[in-house]
Amino acid sequence: MMTRKRLLTLALLTEGGLLALAIGAARFFKNIVFISSYDHIVRDVVMGLLCSLLPLGLFISVCIRPPRFLSSFRKVILNDVRQLFARAKAIDIVLISLLAGMGEEFLFRGVLQAKIGIVWSSLIFGLFHFLTPTYFLFATVMSFYLGGLYIYFNGVTVPVSAHFAYDLAALIYLRFIYKDGGDQH
Repeated sequence: MMTRKRLLTLALLTEGGLLALAIGAARFFKNIVFISSYDHIVRDVVMGLLCSLLPLGLFISVCIRPPRFLSSFRKVILNDVRQLFARAKAIDIVLISLLAGMGEEFLFRGVLQAKIGIVWSSLIFGLFHFLTPTYFLFATVMSFYLGGLYIYFNGVTVPVSAHFAYDLAALIYLRFIYKDGGDQH
């Protein structure tokens, strides 16, 4: 079991590192724009929160009663991911979710998708999250979803908010709400 201090250090190094990499890449490429307009920032944050509900509902349904083809995904979530956050406090989960939402979306949407397109950035995002082939597929599909939000709303605010809210709710669910009930499948 990972200690709380190690979890926070790992999150800061990985997710914070991705954010720093994205900001550095944006300065290098010079034509990267993360937020196209501040006129609708509150609307975009709210839209991101609402857009997190669909993937969150799918996530919770997979935790409760997955289709057979998603059983390996469920196993990784309930064993590995849940174990990783077993000692996390609520504030840790908020911080990690915020760093992940910002770092990953600024890099994968704001830089990579802007430069190499949604297909390649989504495949790289999936590889970055590779735990099992099914988890890779889930992350890649999620990346296409977030990439679509980036295109539709013309910036990273909606995908950052959606990613943050999804991670926050999913981790709170795993850490504080989900109770082992044996194999529910």
